[in-house]
Amino acid sequence: MTPPTLPQPLRRAGRRRTLLGAALAVALTASLAACSSDGSPAPSSGTASAAGPVTLEFWTWSLKGSDPAAKAIVDKYHQLNPNVTVKLSEVGGTTETASKLLAADQAGDTPDVVQIEYRGLPALVVAGAAKDITADVAGVKANVDANIWAQTTFNNQVYGVPQDIGPMVLTYRKDLFDKFGVQVPTTWEEYAKAAEQIHKKDPDAYIASFAANQLEFFAAHAAQAGAQWWSTDGSAWKVGIGSEASLKTADFWQDLVQRDLVKVEPLLTPEWNAQVNNGKILSWAAAAWAPSVIYSVAPDTAGKWESAPLPQWTKGQAAVPFLGGSTYLVPAKSKHAKEAAAFAAWLGASDEGSKLLLGLDLFPGANAGRQATLTHEPPKLMPQQKDFYQVTDQVIKNTTIPVTWGPNVNVAQTAFGDALNKAALDKSSFRAVYQATQQAVVADLQKSGYTVTQ
Repeated sequence: MTPPTLPQPLRRAGRRRTLLGAALAVALTASLAACSSDGSPAPSSGTASAAGPVTLEFWTWSLKGSDPAAKAIVDKYHQLNPNVTVKLSEVGGTTETASKLLAADQAGDTPDVVQIEYRGLPALVVAGAAKDITADVAGVKANVDANIWAQTTFNNQVYGVPQDIGPMVLTYRKDLFDKFGVQVPTTWEEYAKAAEQIHKKDPDAYIASFAANQLEFFAAHAAQAGAQWWSTDGSAWKVGIGSEASLKTADFWQDLVQRDLVKVEPLLTPEWNAQVNNGKILSWAAAAWAPSVIYSVAPDTAGKWESAPLPQWTKGQAAVPFLGGSTYLVPAKSKHAKEAAAFAAWLGASDEGSKLLLGLDLFPGANAGRQATLTHEPPKLMPQQKDFYQVTDQVIKNTTIPVTWGPNVNVAQTAFGDALNKAALDKSSFRAVYQATQQAVVADLQKSGYTVTQ
């Protein structure tokens, strides 16, 4: 399959976000052919060339010091690089990590490698807190597919090494789908019909929960329908949260909520966990990491689940975005930036490092790690589904819809989540929430000095 050309989301605006009279967003388009193996430099060994002993502080939530798999990764790197010591510092999710990094950047005392979700990277690039590591990763560029590098590449400059990816799938209770005579939906229309069947068979059961605070999911769902919540248009940003294609997805979920065919419940609450354990929430449209999350809260249901490709808006249109996943960035003020970039390149993009990431229950972004999944045991949640990784690998090959994240995702999150949850409970307009979020995001971009076109 010839991959399409993907748009790049933003250019680096330096340390000042507001430059009055200047358009800070540019239309960025990079050819995936330039990221192919043809003419690529020879892969780097990933070995750092430290003149003396160096300690790298690594902020991460995936590699926990108490995890034997994480220790094995760090020990291996120490073996390959005796002069480099990697010190793991456990941090929270992207919001907490980004705030801490910006504070550290202002203080001039940053760590050396930071794990951040893809959606959080643009704002850090705009703030000048992330280093351009294009030259540092040139040797491993061919080790990761271009549609994955696209998540960390802005204006043809690389600001992060992909750690893991989230090919979107539908993870569902196969035993209960079979019991209720429900076919696995391949389109969202079929999904709505399946929701009707399930709720009719068991009034206490739902095909899924409606978690209004999952901004990434709703952005991905809108992208499937042809909307881009952020994109570039010439020298300006364009916001499509309130576009008709996006509002179509708002109407879809409002219909299911109003007919009580999905359960209005945030993910991973005690109530959600209990309903999953009791067979009252029967599926989760998320990414390939969903089985490990479900297993963590409902281990006794293992063997009853399977995963299938995500439903589509148009039957036979096998194209979905990635959902979630993280990257390793090097802070602009790292005191050991060269060694940090070498470690990030080894861990995320080398054959050895990406295979070791499998031990963390991640879906590696690099080709070697992806290939290793094909012979890997399926997730503990579905030990009987031997083709789990074949299914997800095919999804990756069909992941041709890019999701561009703008520099003010946090504004959208604040405007969107609580308002959509209130609308779901009050049965008020979802469209109004999307349109209000659009207005808030546009106003913030304009206030920050960006040109915005509608």
